[in-house]
Amino acid sequence: MPEDFPIDSEQARLDAELTRQELAETARELTHKASKAAIAAGALLGLGLVLIIVGRRYAAR
Repeated sequence: MPEDFPIDSEQARLDAELTRQELAETARELTHKASKAAIAAGALLGLGLVLIIVGRRYAAR
């Protein structure tokens, strides 16, 4: 039997709780990164659209 295997129900409960907390923290970090990526993508898309509009207006002159 591995050393880190829970020996009783209390240790198993504690292990499960620690795992749950670690997973929640990981989910928060991933959500934060995804949010930053979405904001950056939106900013780049907006900048691209502005450049296209300005370029077309400049070319129409």
